[in-house]
Amino acid sequence: IMIQIIMALSLIVFGAHLFVEKVQIISHQLGISPLILSLIIAPIATELPEKFNSIIWLIKGKDTLALGNITGAMVFQSSLIPAIGILFTNWHLTSSALITVFLTFLSTGLVYLQIRWKKTLTPITLYVGGVCYLLFVMLVLLGKI
Repeated sequence: IMIQIIMALSLIVFGAHLFVEKVQIISHQLGISPLILSLIIAPIATELPEKFNSIIWLIKGKDTLALGNITGAMVFQSSLIPAIGILFTNWHLTSSALITVFLTFLSTGLVYLQIRWKKTLTPITLYVGGVCYLLFVMLVLLGKI
């Protein structure tokens, strides 16, 4: 089991290094910031497999596992990974990064406020988060970020 764990972790680290390297190359070829490109594709690359796991569990009637899977993945990726990044890298926030932060806080703030005040979460509020993401992508494509 330990050999499998070590091999799996080694492959994850190798894959992550390769992913970051290729994001840098592609961002330079497209003429956009590596930060911006990674903000567009990294969430899809990291969360899409979790969504498929959850869909499989929902089909099997295991909603608790599906919700736990998505929640656990999001908590892990929104707390531990950024903490490591903040501790071990230099941060130079540009105006495009600040726009991204603003859109993120707007989206999450609306979700938080609805849950806090109405004790429920509606699809419309989640669609607003999707609109914020699409706005970000459109700003990138238009060259505003």
